[in-house]
Amino acid sequence: MQNGKEKDGVFTDIARFIKYNVNLVLVILFFIGLISMTVFGNKGILQKMKLEEETKELEKQIKLELDKTEELQKEIDALKSSESRLEEVAREKFGMTKDGEKIYKVIIDSSK
Repeated sequence: MQNGKEKDGVFTDIARFIKYNVNLVLVILFFIGLISMTVFGNKGILQKMKLEEETKELEKQIKLELDKTEELQKEIDALKSSESRLEEVAREKFGMTKDGEKIYKVIIDSSK
C-alpha cells in the first residue's frame, strides 16, 4: 500500500503545485513552446542548417557548371581561330573527310 500512496502523493503534489503556481506553469509552458518553435519551426535552427547545406551544394554545382562553361568557351575560341583544330574535331566527332579521301575501317578480332 505504501507504493500506491507514494504515487498518489506525487500526482497530488504536482496537481497542488500547478493549482497554486498557475502563472509560473504558464510561463514555463510558454518558454517551452518558444524554444520548440526556435529549434523545430519553419524558420528554426534545424531548417536554417538544412538550407545552408543546400546552399553550399548548389554553390558547388554552380562552380562546376561555370568551369564547364569556361572550358567550352575556350573550345569555341580554338575552333574559331584554328582551321586545323576545326578539321580535327570534324574528323573525330562527325567522321567527316576531305574530298577524295578514303576511309578504311580496321576490325580487330578479339577472340584470338
